[in-house]
Amino acid sequence: MTFEHNLLQLGRISSPARLWSFAINVGTVAGFQSAIYACPPPHKKPTDPDTIVRYRGMSDAEFQKFAVDGLIGQGHLTNANSLINAKPFRWTDLAELTSDKSEFLNLKAEANSVGIDDGWIFPLFGPRGRDGLASFGKPNHPDLMTNEVGEKLQIFAQMSHIRLCQLTPDLFEIEKPLSKREMQIVAWVAVGKSNSEISSILGISENSIDTYMRRAFLKLDVHDRTSAAVKAISMDIVRT
Repeated sequence: MTFEHNLLQLGRISSPARLWSFAINVGTVAGFQSAIYACPPPHKKPTDPDTIVRYRGMSDAEFQKFAVDGLIGQGHLTNANSLINAKPFRWTDLAELTSDKSEFLNLKAEANSVGIDDGWIFPLFGPRGRDGLASFGKPNHPDLMTNEVGEKLQIFAQMSHIRLCQLTPDLFEIEKPLSKREMQIVAWVAVGKSNSEISSILGISENSIDTYMRRAFLKLDVHDRTSAAVKAISMDIVRT
């Protein structure tokens, strides 16, 4: 199948399980022996315990040691991701992108010893802060590590991520939704209104405003007004 055909097929996939199988097949046919996908909750890092993780072509021990404890746990992957934004990058490029080169080089040497020598890593961006990372690794041939191949795989990985977000729109919804009054107050906070101004607008006391805000903080898992407004808007809970 051609690259364009693979992209068209994504829109016809109707379940997350079939999407993962399709992505694995695309990577395998292209010539990669391993694949990793990580999608943390909105605005969280891949180290978050609720991160969705899928992998293929690595043993559980290899994945834990080199991906979870190594690349992610030591910060190499998240640091590099913040530096290069949306561009795909090679696993071997991390030596130049991470702050602790010696620690990474030790990790790389261990990975090479078990056949994990190179691969592509793709930062992924989704709606309402649902960002993530994907990787195709263990290439069968050096030609698979050209920029042209990396850019095509980046498009495929990004569109696959968007398709997963479409198939699972409620995956990371907050456990306790905001009440109508809480949404009203957070929406007014988002446009810069103070508690006294919101009190006048809604006709309730400032003490009540403060109580509703504290409840919203707990539900949104934030600690200040600005974070509450930003998170509620990014998750499409309130609109300004």
